[in-house]
Amino acid sequence: MSGVGVTFDETHSFRDWGLKLKKIVVGIPKAKTEHVSVPGMNGDLDLTEAQNGGVKYEMRSLKFSFGVRNCTYDDWSGLVSQIASELQGKKKQIVLDTDREYYYVGRCEIDPEKTNDVTGDITISCTCEPYKYDINSSGKPWIWDIFNFESGVIRNTSNLKINAASTWQAVYMDGWFYNETLKIISDADMQVKYNGKIFDIYAGENAMYDLFLTQGKNTLYFQGVGTITLIHRGGML
Repeated sequence: MSGVGVTFDETHSFRDWGLKLKKIVVGIPKAKTEHVSVPGMNGDLDLTEAQNGGVKYEMRSLKFSFGVRNCTYDDWSGLVSQIASELQGKKKQIVLDTDREYYYVGRCEIDPEKTNDVTGDITISCTCEPYKYDINSSGKPWIWDIFNFESGVIRNTSNLKINAASTWQAVYMDGWFYNETLKIISDADMQVKYNGKIFDIYAGENAMYDLFLTQGKNTLYFQGVGTITLIHRGGML
């Protein structure tokens, strides 16, 4: 795994710092559960999914162990300062070379250790948001270099022409396990219908707080004449 590494924003652990990746630990976020003891009831009443649209999760942890070779004590001080200045306490977008279709968002801490004049070890721990996010969110150009031809999905949701003055025009979107609030940018007033509900869209950017996408195929119906762009970020555990 000599050239394999982790990117923190624009900085790559191997190409920029010469760190050799030795170990990756990707933690699974713990579910936020809620149980209430009810007299006369066997067990507890599970209210985990009673509010806020399903299960919510705690933060997750990522931990990367790196080795450094041919690094004297004099070189070590400069390297540690360089990495600490870049990462210590900073919130970063984190992409693993082994999972390049997604990114994590988290705050980083480093733990350096050196016991001889040749090698050293650096551990980078990150406290991250619970989901890993699709790096090719809809509404943005998809990145050819990281596209997975087996599992990847090309999402064409930019500059869509709507020509339905008196009818409804269907637009299809793929939802994720986790879906952020959908944003619709339109150059004209129109309406969108989803799951039997009709929402007004105005010229400009519209945050659709009451339109909840689900995992899998979603069909949105638009009425009006104009051009729209759908901005949607999804994620998974």
